[in-house]
Amino acid sequence: MTDVFIYIVASLVTVPVLFLFISYFFAMKWHRLKKKAVRQSTQSTVPFLVLAIHILLLVLFEENFLSWILIFLLVILSLSIVIQYKIYEEIQLRRAFKGFLRISFLLLMMVYMGLTVYGLVDRLFL
Repeated sequence: MTDVFIYIVASLVTVPVLFLFISYFFAMKWHRLKKKAVRQSTQSTVPFLVLAIHILLLVLFEENFLSWILIFLLVILSLSIVIQYKIYEEIQLRRAFKGFLRISFLLLMMVYMGLTVYGLVDRLFL
């Protein structure tokens, strides 16, 4: 039974798109509003994307880039807070964190897809 759990967690970490669809399905059942379900599922997918990108970078380049990924995320969070301060002249951490998660999702998903395509091309043709 524990092996099944381990395989499920491993597949969710290595294929975050699968987690995105599963979380969207459950969020849609919970909220019944498409807009809220999309937002919640994208925000909950960010940690899985970070782990998947870390694993892809380990496999492709055989180096640990987790610290660089975390620094990149901290820069995005600080930019989100600065932009919110410039626009609203007040900092609401909840709003800034939600914006951070949304921007992180978009950027990390593009990086994940790019690394996946690079890995496929690298393994097939080189």
